[in-house]
Amino acid sequence: MPATSRTGSSVLLALVATILFAGFANAQTLAKTNDGTGLHIYFRSGWTTPYTHYNTGSGWTTSPGKAMTKSNDSANFPAALGWFRYDLPASTTSLEFVFNNGNGVWDNNSNGNYKVATAGTWQVTSSVSTPPSATVLTAASDGTGLHVFFQTGWTTPYIHYSTGSTWTTSPGNLMTASTDSKYPASVGWFQYDLASPQASLEFVFNNGNGVWDNDNNANYKATSAGKWIVMSTVSAPPATTTVTPTPSPTATPKTPAPTTASPSPTSTAAPSPTTPATTPSGSCYNYNGLDSCSSSTQTELPSTDDQRKWQTPPRNASGWSTDYQDYRSLTGYAHAVYGSDRTSATVTVRTYLRVSSATCSYSYNGVTSTSATYQVTNSLKDDLLIAAVCTDGTSTWKLELDPVNFVWQNSAVTQPSGMKGGQKGAIVDLFGWPYDDIAQECSDFLGKAGYMGVKINPPQESVVTDAWPQSGQRNPWYFVYQPVSYRLYSRLGTRTQLRSMIQACRKNGIRVYADAVVNHMSGGGNDVLSHRYSSGGSCVTWGAKSSTKHSPYYTHSYTYGTNAYTNARPALEFPAVPYGPTDFHCERTMSSWTDQLQLETGWLTGLTDLNTEKTYVRERIAQYFVDLLGIGFSGLRLDALKHIGPVDAGAIYGLLSKYMGGSLPGDFISWGEVILGGEASLLACNADSGYNFYKGLDAQYAANGVSSTDIAKLKIWSSDYPKEFPICGSWILPASRFVIQNDDHDQQNDGSSSRDMGDAGSVLIKDKDVEKHRSFEVKLFSRTDADWQIKVVLSSYTWFPNGAAGFPDGYSDCSGFDSSQGQTCTASVPYEKAFRAGSCGYTVEGFAGGKYTRVHRDLSIVNAMRSWVDLSPVTLSDLGIKGSC
Repeated sequence: MPATSRTGSSVLLALVATILFAGFANAQTLAKTNDGTGLHIYFRSGWTTPYTHYNTGSGWTTSPGKAMTKSNDSANFPAALGWFRYDLPASTTSLEFVFNNGNGVWDNNSNGNYKVATAGTWQVTSSVSTPPSATVLTAASDGTGLHVFFQTGWTTPYIHYSTGSTWTTSPGNLMTASTDSKYPASVGWFQYDLASPQASLEFVFNNGNGVWDNDNNANYKATSAGKWIVMSTVSAPPATTTVTPTPSPTATPKTPAPTTASPSPTSTAAPSPTTPATTPSGSCYNYNGLDSCSSSTQTELPSTDDQRKWQTPPRNASGWSTDYQDYRSLTGYAHAVYGSDRTSATVTVRTYLRVSSATCSYSYNGVTSTSATYQVTNSLKDDLLIAAVCTDGTSTWKLELDPVNFVWQNSAVTQPSGMKGGQKGAIVDLFGWPYDDIAQECSDFLGKAGYMGVKINPPQESVVTDAWPQSGQRNPWYFVYQPVSYRLYSRLGTRTQLRSMIQACRKNGIRVYADAVVNHMSGGGNDVLSHRYSSGGSCVTWGAKSSTKHSPYYTHSYTYGTNAYTNARPALEFPAVPYGPTDFHCERTMSSWTDQLQLETGWLTGLTDLNTEKTYVRERIAQYFVDLLGIGFSGLRLDALKHIGPVDAGAIYGLLSKYMGGSLPGDFISWGEVILGGEASLLACNADSGYNFYKGLDAQYAANGVSSTDIAKLKIWSSDYPKEFPICGSWILPASRFVIQNDDHDQQNDGSSSRDMGDAGSVLIKDKDVEKHRSFEVKLFSRTDADWQIKVVLSSYTWFPNGAAGFPDGYSDCSGFDSSQGQTCTASVPYEKAFRAGSCGYTVEGFAGGKYTRVHRDLSIVNAMRSWVDLSPVTLSDLGIKGSC
């Protein structure tokens, strides 16, 4: 579909189309039989200077091989489309060869090498580096008009075009088989002719069935009459002669046309020229290291790693469960884009298929449609339920998506004017509170007290296990910071419970904020597979973990053996998002906090780091945020912003603004976690450091279309508070751009060095001094030395001396542990109900373990907070607290 078709008014038709991304891999193909001049290799690649490293039978060339030259065959292999050539003498009759970029990145036919056994002209299109896509003028005007030649694997391609005024009616006009001998129909050439005086054209192609080739959303353009050619990067043209079979590639997924430019080609560190699969040896062998970064500059995993995905068992196979759906062959998500007034939205079902030839139908609230796009208005008052059914021959796969909700469905929030419509106020971090308890707390206390909002733990699906303890604990708290998907099912409640809680809070004048984890997914080795490693002569083993919605998920860490369905070693894959191997950075340990590359691409404490440079990953994260706002959240805390990076964060928030109708909601705020440590110059003070989250990040917001009004809503969590602010000696950004709090949840951890508060603050469960802690919470609100607008109060729970630190929600109670795997739970956190009607604050009970602290209920803190937002003081009885505290 064209990027912007215009039929009377501007309409973004890209949203209603699906495009088949280029993912095919071409083996060597004979383009022309031997003419006696030798053996000629033509290679299509996105590399600037490709090399061919080859063996004619007497030994390999010296690596990296011989530099290839740009093609001089403008008709068949135009250089503008990324074609290079290398010629060998007439005596050469056979060849084994690979390609590389001269800098350690290889294309070796998925470790099979390319091989030919006869002279002639051979062509290869790289599956490692994406070749350029363009229109090329191969013959000037001869007075007959404008002629478009298109090479494709489609049997009936259509051209959809505009001559300058309006576009043809979709899908456009059918192209005919080429009659030009330079562009033979036998190898997939089609043509379309426009008679003179036509001298310019904007155009795209499709297969007549909803699959589009639109030059990566830029549309193709011809600027004069003459002969123009396009070689598709979406559908592989048919081969004339193939000497060795093409390896079966991972099926190319279908997805709607992207709304931003395609990402840079993936750099692939592949062995040279062929590396045989490693055979596990010994009783404790694992694959560790095979997916690690191979150089100090490599950040991306090889594109060929996507051939290792689709690891989920098929329906009804061994190991399959209902929550796995048909993820073996079909994944996807709902992509929502609001109109500018946010009273309507376009929802596109983005499906990804293992078998590219499959066709899909869709169901919207029970009504079947052939369109992947559905228009919604504010007349829809409840969930939008979506399912996709895709078929290929006798195979049928079904994908049921979670409900989609929209901002107009949420209850209104009524708050005092001092809260500036959600831009000033106190937020309670109800750490470890289940959703039903939060709903009760909003109704019973928070609205009366005058708090602006509550922040909850990450609501997305995350790691849980009842059989494999971590340091003796059943489900420690930090598992909620190891996502499995963006489905809103947490240990703290279901999506239904979450929505009910949010609406209850909103009705009581309380906004709700999510802790969002999008820098990474689960930790390496925390997945549904079995794992092992050698330690001190012993073999340490552990089995599959589950998740809060039981979705499948895979990492490569500590794994061994091959997947029964891919016949390959395990790879990074989170089908319920969906994310595949190349949506992550290669594995890199972090050894420096001043190295920008490590900060942005390293695996922080072994967490699988997302490649947020990729357009798809950015879009998927932004759509997760759209879903959060749709279900009723007013904003979010962005976990590990420091490791996402300013460029990627700017792009993600730019997409969020775009998807929300071109701006952020009026009451929206977010605050990103940037722990400065000793790197304040790099991260904050030096705007030109290249990795700056103050002025540098603001510049990225602006570059991605975020208005100055909305930039003011995007704040940084002040890790320099309360001891070192402003960290740069002066306010580089105004204080209103920072969120402050006394203690935070990370500081509760033993040995935590997340920030140095010195004697200017207090961590309640460590200091165990209520009066000391209360004084700093009161000071948080009573101080007048800077114009902070958002202040957070941590209301957590006490920990046990033996290290037991799971939430007291029941899921860390050893009484529910499954000992069938021979493991033992030794650090239990018994269940305690978080909501307690009429409770006082600081319910620490002598700092016994597993007791919710309810700090936010302390009257001194409440009245200090109320004064700050221009509210009058209250008494205990006003708050429904009976007796004395």
